[in-house]
Amino acid sequence: MSRYAHVLAGVILLFACAALRANVDAGAGETHESTDSPLYLLTYDHGGLVLWGREHFVKYLRSAGEWLDRYPSFKIGLDNEAYTYDRLAEQDPAVLEEIRAYLGKYRGRFGIGTCTYGQPLSVFINEESNLRQIEYALAADRKYFGSAPDVYLMSEHAMHAQIPQILKGFGFRGAIMRTHYMMYGYNPTFDAAIGWWVGLDGSRVAAVPTYKGEGAQFGRTTVDNWILTRYPSTDAPKSPAGFRREFGGIQPLLASRADDAGLRREELVKEYEGMPGYRWIVLEELLRLFPAPQEEFRTTANDFVVRMPWGYCGNEIWNSSRGAEVGVLTAERIAAIATLAKGDGCESELDQAWKNLLVAQHHDIQICGLLADARKFLSESVRSSQDVIRRSLLYIGSRMPGRESPQLVVFNPVSWRRQSWIEVPVALPRGSGRNLQVTHEGKTVPSAILSADSYSDGSLRDVRLAVLAELDGLSVGSFHLRPAAAGSGTGSEGDAMRVDGENLALTTPFWEIRFHPDGGISSMKERRTGQEFLRGEMRSCLFAGRIDGQEMVSKGHWVLEVARGGGTWAVARESGLIGTIPYTLEMKYYRESPRIDCWVRCRFSGERIGRVTDNVRDPVSGFVHEDKLRFKMFPTLMGNAVGVRDLPFAVSATTDPYVNGLYWTAVADAGKGIAIFNKGTMGTVREKDGGLSIPLAYAAYYVWGTRMISGDFEYEFALYPFTGAWAATDLHRRAVEYNFPAVGMAAPSAGGGLGETFGPVKAQSNDAMVSALYHRQGKMCVRVYEYQGRGGNVSLEYAPGRSRMTEVDLRGHEIGVLPSVFPLKPWEIKTIRLEGSVE
Repeated sequence: MSRYAHVLAGVILLFACAALRANVDAGAGETHESTDSPLYLLTYDHGGLVLWGREHFVKYLRSAGEWLDRYPSFKIGLDNEAYTYDRLAEQDPAVLEEIRAYLGKYRGRFGIGTCTYGQPLSVFINEESNLRQIEYALAADRKYFGSAPDVYLMSEHAMHAQIPQILKGFGFRGAIMRTHYMMYGYNPTFDAAIGWWVGLDGSRVAAVPTYKGEGAQFGRTTVDNWILTRYPSTDAPKSPAGFRREFGGIQPLLASRADDAGLRREELVKEYEGMPGYRWIVLEELLRLFPAPQEEFRTTANDFVVRMPWGYCGNEIWNSSRGAEVGVLTAERIAAIATLAKGDGCESELDQAWKNLLVAQHHDIQICGLLADARKFLSESVRSSQDVIRRSLLYIGSRMPGRESPQLVVFNPVSWRRQSWIEVPVALPRGSGRNLQVTHEGKTVPSAILSADSYSDGSLRDVRLAVLAELDGLSVGSFHLRPAAAGSGTGSEGDAMRVDGENLALTTPFWEIRFHPDGGISSMKERRTGQEFLRGEMRSCLFAGRIDGQEMVSKGHWVLEVARGGGTWAVARESGLIGTIPYTLEMKYYRESPRIDCWVRCRFSGERIGRVTDNVRDPVSGFVHEDKLRFKMFPTLMGNAVGVRDLPFAVSATTDPYVNGLYWTAVADAGKGIAIFNKGTMGTVREKDGGLSIPLAYAAYYVWGTRMISGDFEYEFALYPFTGAWAATDLHRRAVEYNFPAVGMAAPSAGGGLGETFGPVKAQSNDAMVSALYHRQGKMCVRVYEYQGRGGNVSLEYAPGRSRMTEVDLRGHEIGVLPSVFPLKPWEIKTIRLEGSVE
């Protein structure tokens, strides 16, 4: 074809496109006119320093200002993570001042929409992280700009069924219940302009919903977000006028965008500048322009649909995030207790630990595999938390009664009494004996020396000591060490723990286990009832996956052993290969508990793991969990089995084959089930062959950047088989207990008046638990939530006889005085300020 022919064809194509656009979406003539209320247009630049960096942020900040100058009716806001503002204040205050200048120059036309500190995918961060994300964001907004948004807006999925209660607690007046980019989750849809979004506990907040037909599909944006980022272009033939016609039955109508700063088109703004029937707004105007809500949008846990690419980056970021969450919450609780003994609350260190965690929960860090950022922020958070825990334990230990012998100071961070093994390194002076006895409040406590170095006289020097500590909730105990006769360890009682290495059999007070010679487990029977939990014709507790394009199943060999030095547990250790990947699996069985703790280490060498395609930006395979490297078993469950899992401040059953939870997931029928407690591996798969699996690793093409994995990766989870109805088993409490182990350390003995147990705050309930205990700016607060969905009572004790307990909202505003025993509605969250002196 000649050059002229190319040009002619191009001209014809242009005319054809213009005609098509005229038919699909008439231009600026009469079709724009309407006697209805205007189409409200709301646009917020989503971004910040994470992923995009300073130059990108500044470029589009100034671009927004230029558009505001050129188009008098245009309005725009910022939807950045609040971390950006803290970072600018430290390193680039001139840019922060530029934002302030825009707020003054374009008052009413330029706004701040920042509602979270790190823009998380909120279903997959724990309860307190959900609250602190908003708390720290609003604090930053007010610190730097003098105000904060009162309408909740999100770009990516930060919605779940407890959001109304949380927003109400923080004083939000409204929300836009839309996930503008639905890659990882989407919301229920409603045919209404505005309504009351009602949460699980009955709390409600005014909300503009996602309209039916506007968007409820993974990997897409809402219709209006697409228009406001791409019109006019061949990618977006539909205009704001077309959106108005499509959803014309809804009045007033809102088209909203919260998307990457680089995804907005000046041509759209120019075309609609000053046009009747179209009006740009910012969040501050929304509720003034819309009528008062009339109907209710009642939402349940399953109305918010989510997914995650479990195993991406070897699951490192999610595993590390969980460790940092547990670390900062444990540190916050022990520091609060230390302040009640006149110690330091370590508030600045805890603030930094929280902020580093919250920014590491950023969706782009987690789902774009920004490993350098994740490692930096999470390691700094963990380091701060560990330092606070160490300092607080040492301080409280110094206030406990003195003894001539060394002591272990142990903290139970959950709000109920529990017994658990804790391992602590201890350095002993020469002459401390060749064995140890541990006592607490005059009673001998089971203990085991796991390993030890000795002095030249044979006395113990450096010891790794395990202690079976039993403590009330939120209490610190002093456990004293004294020399003991050799061979005086606790030991197992009778035949409670029997190991038969030759026949690969293990018996505990709860289980009779038979291990398969090729790895995995052949049988797991409950000892009390004889019920079998695993299908006998299949090998269970093995590894499966597609490795370098081939379906593989693990093969290994077992070694069974009882604990050394008097420990009351046994360990089954399997070593083997899945394809070319070496692995080690340890399963730990206890005399005191039916829980089976699992630890896995895999050594990767760049293998392709999961479904392999030739699409470098593959948007599908990262979510096909059945092909990933996974831990798999075959439960003996009936066909009516359902999945169950916990969500932020909630627990819910689901029929979805992908069961996504926070601390735990389970599959159960009417008579029994198997729960999986996790420390970051939050997804479980109900496979078509009846298998139940945990995705661990994925390494193949992925839409936001392929991350091959090499080196050793470790995973921790626990199996908790149970009989009876799942709702009667209190799985949530058991899973939180697994995630929040007791912490302790050896500490010098000293004289003090606290006693051998110091637990100044007691919160007791069969239906609720503590999510936070913290001391901030001279005020002590405890937060509790009901997690069974049936309501209940909480008994709260603090400085009996001289205390005052006041309910406050999430801002700290007083609601009213509480008695020592108070009710909680189903799924209710309540924060209580404690006043009074303990000593």
